[in-house]
This record gives sequence, C-alpha cells and structure tokens, in this order.
Amino acid sequence: MLSVQINKRVKTIVYSVSIFIGLGLIMFLTFIWPGLDLHPEYDNYLIIAIIITLIPSSIVDFLDRKWKRDVDRNLPKFIRDISDSQKTGMAFTKAIEHSARLNYGALSKELRQTVSLMSWGETYKVAFDEMAKRVNTPLVYQTMALLTEVGHSGGNLGDILESIYLHTKEVQDMQNDRRRQMSPYLMVIYASFGVYLFVVIILFLTFFAQIQSIAKQGAPFGGNINPIVYYGWFFHMSVIEAVFAGFIIGKMGDGSISSGLKHVLILLIISVTVFIFVILPSIG
Repeated sequence: MLSVQINKRVKTIVYSVSIFIGLGLIMFLTFIWPGLDLHPEYDNYLIIAIIITLIPSSIVDFLDRKWKRDVDRNLPKFIRDISDSQKTGMAFTKAIEHSARLNYGALSKELRQTVSLMSWGETYKVAFDEMAKRVNTPLVYQTMALLTEVGHSGGNLGDILESIYLHTKEVQDMQNDRRRQMSPYLMVIYASFGVYLFVVIILFLTFFAQIQSIAKQGAPFGGNINPIVYYGWFFHMSVIEAVFAGFIIGKMGDGSISSGLKHVLILLIISVTVFIFVILPSIG
C-alpha cells in the first residue's frame, strides 16, 4: 500500500487549508444555505462539512504514519546487514555505503541521503542527526545516536552492531505486541458505537413510528412528541461519541491522538449514513 513521507511544512499547509475550507463551509451553511434554523438539514450538512474538512488531514496523517512505520520496520535489517559486513572485515563507512544500495523500502532513500552527506565531508553525527530529524521517530533517533557512538569507537564492531540489531528488533516486537493486545479493546469501542446506533435505529423505527401512527389516528396522546427534536439530540450524541471514541482509539492504538483522525472520520461517516438514510426517512 502507498506510503509517502510528508514533512512538517506540507502538514501545516494541509491542516491550514482544511481548517479554512471547513470554516468557509460552516459559514456558508449557517448564513446562506440551508440556514441555522433549518433542522435537521443544517445538522446533517454541518457534519458532512466537518467530514470534508477531516479528509485531507486524515489522509496526510495516515500516509505519513505508514511511511514512518515502514522506515522503523526496515531499520533492524539495515543494522543486521552492517553487522554482517563488519564481520567480513569491511570498514564501517563502507558497510553503510554498501547497505544503502540494498532495498529497505522507505528507509532506502533516507540512507542514500545520509551516505551522500557523509561523502561530502559531513561527520557521522551530522549525517545521522539529519536522518533522525527527517524521519522523526523515537526508534530512528535512538538508533542513529547509537550508530554515532559506534562510528567513533572504531575496531571490530560486529558484535556491538549485533547488539543494536537485537535491541531494535526487540523494541519493534514490543510495539507490535502492544498493537495486538490493544486490538480487542479498539474493537470494543467500535462495537459499542455500533450498539448505540442500533438502539437508536430500533427506537425510531418502532417506538417513534408507532407514536406518530397513533397520533395521526386521532389518539389523545403522542401528538406533542416531535421526533425531529429527538433526532437532533441523538444525532448530536452520536457525533460527540464518534469524536471522542475516534481519538481514544488513536491514543490507545498508536499512542498518538492525531492518529485518531481517521477513526473519527470513519465513525462520523457511519453515523451520518445511518441517520440520513435509515433514521430520517422513518420520521416522515
């Protein structure tokens, strides 16, 4: 699947443009069409505007996070290959240059830039620090710092590099285990959101539908119950739950609130689809 490196400048531009578009859509919906007082149409279009606003930011965050995972995933392979080259007697710099020619996915481009800096006369520290800043993951920062110390040590570094390889592999295994352990809890959050929507659907398709039917037949009760009002309440509750649940999933799954944007987007789309195409037609 596609993964793209997205620097802070591009992220800032995308986030700023998304916010600008979102504010423009909200102003348009509020003061021009359909208007603040027109419910539930206004609420529906407002959430759709928010969804449109979240789409670019979610895509950017998803692609960048996937790229960083690809870099981290290939990092132990790179360390292992350097270690193997060192054990054959190859010099440390030559081992890095040789490994940079191999395929490490998203890491390959960063290694080639690092080797280029070193060939232009930059020190290990500068070249590795620049790579760590570009990738900007804890594992890369830690590994580049260790490689800097290894480069200054000299001698036969095969055993030291082997230890670094085992350490990076262990860190990745711990991260993967954490994601696997969190998966059931994340599915519980999705399931609870689905249960809420299911209950609301049943409520509108049975209770409110029967109340409306009885009121139309001239019954003395039920006429003062307005399903549109309850539609707004439940719809707002679903939006709030989608936002909080999405960010909680992101924090629990990846340890970052920003990674919850895609989950917020998914839950909002599900909520809007259910309320507009399932619940709203039942109100009549």
